Amino acid sequence: MPMALRCSVLALLSLLGVAGLAQWRLLPPLAMRTGASTDRVLADLAAQEALQDGRARATEALGQFVGGQITRYFWGSFTGYLDVLGLETPEGMEARIREAPDQVQLMLIPRGGDERYVAQVQAEDNVPRGVACSGRGEPAAFRYERDALHCPPGWTALELPARRGAGQRS
Repeated sequence: MPMALRCSVLALLSLLGVAGLAQWRLLPPLAMRTGASTDRVLADLAAQEALQDGRARATEALGQFVGGQITRYFWGSFTGYLDVLGLETPEGMEARIREAPDQVQLMLIPRGGDERYVAQVQAEDNVPRGVACSGRGEPAAFRYERDALHCPPGWTALELPARRGAGQRS
């Protein structure tokens, strides 16, 4: 490992030396540059960072919602209240909950941006199944196929934190 680091440092210093000998113009880091195009790039990067942060917070909340609703189902029924599950609406988002006899849905709508997040838990043959998705607009009906609940067409399934660790047990 130390040998690879030494080789990398030597290669970088060699490139800088060649750049100096050839009198190549080296640009400062992006944050040090000025101008309209740089401002646009920095604004785009800030928007992407905000989107990723919102997606991470929504994914965590939806994962807790799905897990909490599945647990509640085994204790009697789904609930239409986040505080019963010990959850709060993520900062900067609006929460909408819809309940039906054998299903419950949570939609998180960020105050900025047009991406939305939705989780649905429904009981099929007395077995609760849940899925969390991201997309735009209002979600269509969720599909139940092959013992799994699937996102509506045009929506993308989110990888919930609880599911990520389940397949990686040692």
